[in-house]
Amino acid sequence: MKNCLNYLIIGAFSITLFGCASVYKPIEPQYQNYMAHELTDGISLSYKYDVLQDAGNKKNAKKEDKNGVRVIAVKITNNTDSTICIGKNAAFYSGYNQLVPLSPKAIKEQVGQSPASHLLYLLLMPMNLYTTKQSDTGTETKSYPIGLIVGPGIALGNLVVASNSNSNMEIELIKNDIVGRDIQKGETIYGIVAFKGVGYLPLSIKKIKTSPL
Repeated sequence: MKNCLNYLIIGAFSITLFGCASVYKPIEPQYQNYMAHELTDGISLSYKYDVLQDAGNKKNAKKEDKNGVRVIAVKITNNTDSTICIGKNAAFYSGYNQLVPLSPKAIKEQVGQSPASHLLYLLLMPMNLYTTKQSDTGTETKSYPIGLIVGPGIALGNLVVASNSNSNMEIELIKNDIVGRDIQKGETIYGIVAFKGVGYLPLSIKKIKTSPL
C-alpha cells in the first residue's frame, strides 16, 4: 500500500506541475471586438491584444507571457489609392520602430503546448494497487499493476490532445497570415500577427519604400 501511495503522490505532483493538455479554441479575428484603432499613411489598423487568453487558450497565453510574445488579432483597411502588402511596401510599427511579424511556425514554437512533457506520466507505470483480504487462514494480499494502463493511457491521451491543439493553432495562423498578402484599394482584411518584445505598445502600419524581407 505504501508503494501505491508513493506513486499516487508522484502522479498528483505530475498533474499539478504539467497539467493536462487542452484543446485549442480558435481566435477568429473577424469576430473580435476591436478597441484600439490607428490611421497612418491612409492605412487603418484596428488591433486587439490577449486574444489567446480571451479565447480560452490559457496554456498558450501562459507561454505567450513567459516567452515575451504577443499574439494579436488585426483588422486592416486600405484607404490609399494603391495596393499595399505587409512586408513589401508597408510594415508594422511601434512608434518609430519597425516590427517584423513572426511566422506561423515560429508562433507555434513560442506559444504552442509541449506534447513531450506529458511523457512524464510514464513515471506512473510502476504503480500497483494492493488489496488485502482477511480469512480464517490469515491475510491475503494481491497486487494489480494498474500503472501499466494508467501511465501510458494518460501520457498518450495528453500527447495526442497537445499535438492536435498545436496543429489546429498553426492551421488558423496560416489561414490568417497577412504577411505578403496584397490588400487592394478600399479592401478590409482580418488576420493574426505576433511580435516578440513589444509588450502592449501602440501599433500602426506605415508605408515603406523597400521590402524588409
